[in-house]
Amino acid sequence: MKYSCNSPILFHVWNRIDVVKKVFAKIKETKPKILYFSSDGPRNNEDKIKIQTIRKYVKNNVSWDCKLIKIFFKKNLGPKYAIIKAINEIFKKEKKLIIVDHDCLCDNSFFRFADELLETYKNEEKIKLISGNYICKKNLKFDKSYYFAKHPVIFGWATWRRSWQEYDIEMKKFKKLTSFFWLLIFFKLNIVKAIYFYNKFKLSKNGKINTWDYQLLFSIWVKKGLVIRPTVNLSKHIGWGEQAYHGKHDDDLKDIKVEKIRFPLKHPKYIIPNNKADDHEYKRIRKLYYWKSILFYLKRYLS
Repeated sequence: MKYSCNSPILFHVWNRIDVVKKVFAKIKETKPKILYFSSDGPRNNEDKIKIQTIRKYVKNNVSWDCKLIKIFFKKNLGPKYAIIKAINEIFKKEKKLIIVDHDCLCDNSFFRFADELLETYKNEEKIKLISGNYICKKNLKFDKSYYFAKHPVIFGWATWRRSWQEYDIEMKKFKKLTSFFWLLIFFKLNIVKAIYFYNKFKLSKNGKINTWDYQLLFSIWVKKGLVIRPTVNLSKHIGWGEQAYHGKHDDDLKDIKVEKIRFPLKHPKYIIPNNKADDHEYKRIRKLYYWKSILFYLKRYLS
């Protein structure tokens, strides 16, 4: 029996009907009582036709008892501002929210997972976000259904108004000199990680990266927050390719499998980060990205 979601869901779309149909089919399975449907505006006439088709498709396929609330933008805001504006608008009314982007495919069990934990940790200020992703290539041994981590992944995620209020797209607390040493301490003198995230944060603050998620990561770390990560992978990004805003090229994460999580959930006894899992993820997935990025910046600075 498919789970019917109690928490409101935001389905944020762009101009790709192929991935929208796949992702929306999973949302349709969970039959949320409240569905926010946000759609960025077109850049040109070709976009306009694609976006109109997608908006019509979703509206015509909400076939269950559901309050559908549309947030449509007339002009193109881009990947950085469209989703932020939609979330800001929703949290004027809601206290919690599950967010699914148009190219993030979630197993039905993800919605129950997020639903239950949004309620469990609604008053726990230290917990900032619930992720649907477990991306280590080789599973570690866990005796619980999820763990607490420092790194979020947002291929299907959930959060609360109390956490989103801390989000700062301008990254006002980022200082050029002190932030590097803060990151160095944060990563226990791992200079590779410190350099990588320092440059990503710096570029994000200066508007050189057209994204919003590094600002989210910075907001979590500044508050010494933690995120919830499942011990099986519940969602994946399916938007790789030339039509994507980001992720145009092949990536280690594109072949990751989506699984189901078992219920009832087994909860960790203490709210402490699982550093072993974070380190394992770094070694298996992120390490190559860090070194590639550092070499890129070195070439850029030395040229």
